Amino acid sequence: MAKFQSPAASEKPVAVRGVATRSRGKLYVLAAATVAAGYLCYQLILPFVPPIVWATTAAVITYRFSHWVGRHVKSPSTKAAICTTIVAVAILLPLVGVGYVGVQQIGAAAQELEGFNEKVNDLLAGRPKLQQAWDSLKDELDPTKAPQLVNRLRPSAVAAVSTPIYVGIQLLLTLFILFFLYRDEELALETVRSVMPLNERETDQLLHRVEDTIHATIFGTVVVAMIQGAMGGIMFAMMGIPGAVLWAVIMGLLAMIPYLGAFIVWGPMAAFLAMHGQWVQATILVTYGALAIGLIDNLLYPYLVGQRLRQHTVTAFFAILGGVNVFGATGLVLGPVVVSVTFFLFDLWRKRTAHGASAERA
Repeated sequence: MAKFQSPAASEKPVAVRGVATRSRGKLYVLAAATVAAGYLCYQLILPFVPPIVWATTAAVITYRFSHWVGRHVKSPSTKAAICTTIVAVAILLPLVGVGYVGVQQIGAAAQELEGFNEKVNDLLAGRPKLQQAWDSLKDELDPTKAPQLVNRLRPSAVAAVSTPIYVGIQLLLTLFILFFLYRDEELALETVRSVMPLNERETDQLLHRVEDTIHATIFGTVVVAMIQGAMGGIMFAMMGIPGAVLWAVIMGLLAMIPYLGAFIVWGPMAAFLAMHGQWVQATILVTYGALAIGLIDNLLYPYLVGQRLRQHTVTAFFAILGGVNVFGATGLVLGPVVVSVTFFLFDLWRKRTAHGASAERA
């Protein structure tokens, strides 16, 4: 007598194919949850991108120094505290010094404005259009129109007060992040490697490219620009030009932008001196600016950068200006890094798909 078998027991599992399966549905939900969580994390971390970028930059350019300290100090926390303190002092001392002297020079420049009007009137004599424009500007700054002037300057005054507070908070956050980068640098590198969709060799190449770009940007752009600004400020001070420190800061900032440089400041200043009949000072400033300040870029940049940047001058120009436009001050570093990583990824695709090979090979 045959045993009774239920229909369910006699059925064999059937492989179900298609898009809307139970397992794939769970996978889609997991992917959507991951994207949503990643987007929320991005929103949470967005306000802290500047201190993260500057802390990472400081950690990269002081990597050898931190390792040297680590060889002499056993405790990672002690090593991190020492390195962070040295970086903080190296940042704060120049800022405090330049800020102190700059405030003093602003006061001195305000006093010199009293006699500036007479000099401008003498200079513009016989130039009615320029004289009319200057008179209109003086009319806008007339002390009798103080209430209107206060209303116009109120947003600037608020920014002048809030900006130092913002910079101070960002600096504290940068040092806070930098401490943990020094202390847990191996863990940070391993975390980055674990999420990279590249093999070990490609990951090493990418990290090396980012490190080279940061070094080239900081030492080849920022350091050279600071030296050019300092040299220009020293010459301005020797010539007795008011606000030499402020002009030095402005020249340093402009020197970070390719094709602009410190010439944007010392060139018009030399022309201004020539228009006042100070031909000797103007000639000295032009000669010094063209030979000393101008050649610094050609002499120091190759020595500090070498072949690390691997970017054409025009590419670096758009990377820096575009980076500042998109990311603000951090764009000085993020712009070149983004361009460098993009070029690396394009080169990676080219190498992986050479001669018809599959791009999926690891």
